[in-house]
Amino acid sequence: MKTLARISAGLCIAVAAISPAYAVPVTFQVDMSVQTALGNFNPTTDTVDVAGDAINAWSTSASPLSSSSTDSNLWTGTFDVTGNPGTTVQYKFLMNTAGGVVWEGNVGGVGGTGNRSFTLAAGAQTLPVVYFNNVTNSTSVTDEITFQVDMSVQIALGNFDPSTGTVNISGEFNDWSATATVMTNSPSNTNLWVITLPLSGGLGTSVGYKYLMNGTWEGNVGPSGSQNRSVTLERTNQVLPAVYFNNQAMSPVPTPLVFQVDLAVQIALGNFDPTTGTVEARGSFNNDWAAGFFLTNSPDNTSVYTGTFIDTNDVPGTAIGFKFVLDGSIWESINNRTYTLASTNAQTVPLVFFNDIDNFGPISIQMASTPGQAALSWTAGPLVRLQSATDLLNGNWQDVPNTQGSNSVTVAIGPSRSFFRLTGP
Repeated sequence: MKTLARISAGLCIAVAAISPAYAVPVTFQVDMSVQTALGNFNPTTDTVDVAGDAINAWSTSASPLSSSSTDSNLWTGTFDVTGNPGTTVQYKFLMNTAGGVVWEGNVGGVGGTGNRSFTLAAGAQTLPVVYFNNVTNSTSVTDEITFQVDMSVQIALGNFDPSTGTVNISGEFNDWSATATVMTNSPSNTNLWVITLPLSGGLGTSVGYKYLMNGTWEGNVGPSGSQNRSVTLERTNQVLPAVYFNNQAMSPVPTPLVFQVDLAVQIALGNFDPTTGTVEARGSFNNDWAAGFFLTNSPDNTSVYTGTFIDTNDVPGTAIGFKFVLDGSIWESINNRTYTLASTNAQTVPLVFFNDIDNFGPISIQMASTPGQAALSWTAGPLVRLQSATDLLNGNWQDVPNTQGSNSVTVAIGPSRSFFRLTGP
C-alpha cells in the first residue's frame, strides 16, 4: 500500500508538469477608412495583418485580416492566442503594401508604450474596433517624435561633461518641466543626445520646446527671433534633424559689439536724468539677461549713450536678444530687440530710441474762446518746448516764448500760415 501511494503521487506530479496552456480565439478589428482616404492603403492590392508576442511571434504575414462583408472599411480576423487567463498580450496592426511593410506607430496607452495590449480572457473574446495608427476622421493625431541635440561644441568649450552632465527636453508636452524628461546619449554618435516622445494634438499644431544642459536653458533659439523651438504635428512619425545646443555650431571668437541708444526724448520728458542716471544693455549675450554693462554719453551727441561689449559666447549667425535698462530697473516695454552677428569683426548695433519713442507726441489745436486765437496743447516735459515757423523749407524754427515745461499756449491767428513742432534739448 505504501508503494502504491508513492507511485500515485509521482503520477500526479507528472501530470501537473505537462498541463497545457490555453489557446483562446480572439477576434481583432481595425478600421482602415482614414488610411484609404489618405491614400496610404489600397484595399484592392494591400493587406492588413495583426502581429504580436502570443499571436504569431510578431510575424508580418502569418495572421492576415479580411474585409468585413458588412463594412468594407473594417478588417477582421480571429486567431488563437496562447496564454493563461489574465495574461497581457502585446500586438499591433500592419499594412503590407507595394512599398513594403508599414507598422503602426506609438499606439499604446498611458506611459508612451509603443504597442497595443489586451488582457487574455478565459474564453473567446472580440476586441473593440480601433483605427489604424489611431488616426480617426477627426484632425487629432499622435506622432512619435525623435528629438536630437548635438552637444559637441559645448563639450569642446568645457561647458558640458558627457560622463556626468545631463540633457533634458522641456516643452508644452510636459508643462515645461525642467527635469521630467531626460535624454540619453546616442550609442552611434556620442555627441548626440536623443529621445523619442509620443505627442498628440491637432493636425498641423505647433508644439514648443527647448533643451536644457545641466539645468541651464537654451536662449533665443526659435525662428524669426522667437524664444522656443517648435515641431509641427503631422500624420506620420518624425525624426527631427539634429541641432546644436543653443544653436551654437562652432566655438565662439571674442567679438566687439557696440550698443547705442538715443535718450533725447526720455531726457526732455523728464524720464531720465543724465546727471545721475545709468544706462545698461542687457540680453542673452551677457549672463542670460541677469546683468548688463553700462553705456556712457557719446562725445558727439550727449543724448546718445554708447558702449562696447566683447561677446565671447556667440558665433556668426547667432541672433542675440537684448533690451536697454534705465537706472537699473526701468526696462524697455517693447518686445526683445534682436541683432544677428554678421562676423567676428567689430560690429555696431543700429542706433535706436529708448522704447522706440522718437518724438514728443502730437500737438492738439483748437479754436480759443477769444476770437482770432488758437489754443495749442501737448504732453509736457521739463525740457520740451514749442517752436514755430512760417515756412517748412527754410528751417527757420523759433522758440515760442514761455513754453518750455508747459503743456499749452494760446497763439494769434494771422493771415499767413504757421507751423508748430515740439523739440527738446
